[in-house]
Amino acid sequence: MAANAPRRNALMACAALVVGALALTACGGSTTGDASGRQSKAQLDLTADSVTTKTAGAGSTSITAAGLDYVAMGSSFAAGPSIPPVQSSSGAAACSRSSNNYASIVARGIGAKLTDVTCSGATTANILTTKQGSQPPQINAVNSGTDLVTLTIGGNDVNYLGSMVTYSCQNSGGTNCGTVNRAAINTALGTVGRRIESVVNAVHARAPHARVLLVSYSTLLPDTGGCTGVPLTADQRVFERTVATRLAQAYITAANDTGATLVRFATASHGHDACAAAPWVEKYKPASGRTSYHPNEAGMKAAASLVKSALR
Repeated sequence: MAANAPRRNALMACAALVVGALALTACGGSTTGDASGRQSKAQLDLTADSVTTKTAGAGSTSITAAGLDYVAMGSSFAAGPSIPPVQSSSGAAACSRSSNNYASIVARGIGAKLTDVTCSGATTANILTTKQGSQPPQINAVNSGTDLVTLTIGGNDVNYLGSMVTYSCQNSGGTNCGTVNRAAINTALGTVGRRIESVVNAVHARAPHARVLLVSYSTLLPDTGGCTGVPLTADQRVFERTVATRLAQAYITAANDTGATLVRFATASHGHDACAAAPWVEKYKPASGRTSYHPNEAGMKAAASLVKSALR
């Protein structure tokens, strides 16, 4: 059952963002409630290392999340391919949707009712208009009773992961690796922010009282250099870091322009890349059953911690 109106109003009034149990950084800047029931534009800084905590309204410091009607949308970085076990939800096997993805962890932690429609390979079009196999557009899961939406999308629109896998395949002596069209990627990066905004606006149109959290993509490469198991040339690493930075900036712009809350997983995951001693993502050739350059259990737990912190 969806949360009642007072609980939804309390959800929208709350803008207190705190650091979670893993001491990770979530959203920066200040937020307040506006007349439409959504947050006003957050003042966000890509390089911010701290969280400014403010509240909307006198005495508003936290929310009671139990019983919230929660919809999770997004691509494989939200679905959690190869992280056992697979969900029992409709389409879970086809979408490689894990019971231990960040949305599932959050829902169990706060007692929310989760509808998870995340799907590996999804683009913004698969959320708004285009089916994935037998799966309808993900936006269909959102309705007027939805209280909370988390969203990780856009990486496939700009071939972020695909280009890294292609380069890694080529450099490892693989066959049928495909090619990377940098010009097309750069063009897509110029529009991906607006595509993400279109998704948030579609959520607001269907669920005017819902709070939307944009969970950015985890960092895949170290800030400098490379490592064994991530077979990219120096030039390719520079290009992929640029893609990652521009995608993270698109999330900042989308949050500013729509009033969504930014959950800074791109920032928090620095130092937990595929080359790190404590990685939150897999290398190119991970252990059997795992998925190249995708979040592992530790990465999903960290993302869930950030989401839960943003709800306090």
